[in-house]
Amino acid sequence: MDFGDVSSAVTEAVPRVVAVRDPARSKNGFGYRFSLGLVTDSAEPFTPEELDAVVEAIWKSLPWEPNTIKLTAGADTADGHEIVDLRAAAEELGPLRANDAGQAGVSLTGMKSRYGAWTAPK
Repeated sequence: MDFGDVSSAVTEAVPRVVAVRDPARSKNGFGYRFSLGLVTDSAEPFTPEELDAVVEAIWKSLPWEPNTIKLTAGADTADGHEIVDLRAAAEELGPLRANDAGQAGVSLTGMKSRYGAWTAPK
């Protein structure tokens, strides 16, 4: 599956994201869901601005249009692997609609309403 430049787009958009893992595409009704794990430099919850930048980077860099973007995040700290909460940030990103996904992750829809019509990256 082709995911284009999603990895570099996300890490460039939000410097605290040091890597991405497990990109996946799955059938979701009449469209496709894009799933991605974010590896961050701290276990602090995401701000709305950080999550917005990640989602917009994905929307603009995928070579196909997702109808859902599912994100989870974690950080490797001195205490081991810690989950990074994305839920509070997602609540602030109207008109995106967010559902809980996994431990502290989110599943987002409504990207067209927030970022405009999807177009293939150039």
